Amino acid sequence: MKIWLCLFCLAVSLFMPGISFCQEAQGDIETHSRQGVVSEVDSIGSSLIIFDGSEQIRFSVDQAARIQRGTENIMLDDLESNDTVTVEYYKSANGVLKAVSIVDNNIISDF
Repeated sequence: MKIWLCLFCLAVSLFMPGISFCQEAQGDIETHSRQGVVSEVDSIGSSLIIFDGSEQIRFSVDQAARIQRGTENIMLDDLESNDTVTVEYYKSANGVLKAVSIVDNNIISDF
């Protein structure tokens, strides 16, 4: 019985850190939204800087972030300077603003 209890405690202690690590990915986070004009896109460094009318804001953009122009999914490097975008993001535990979704509000017409 003691062995099973020890194994259970060990399993729980190994599993619990993973729960807190996964909270960001599971949607247990509070997101915010900012709209602004693209100042800089860094595809290599996976970041986006926008100007919201009063300040420059840098967002980290990972592979899981959804980026759209209209209904079309696009890549980070498809965003251009002076595009008006809306960024949904959260602040990570280390203070980095991480983009969840980016919507390019400049709709390109096919006409």
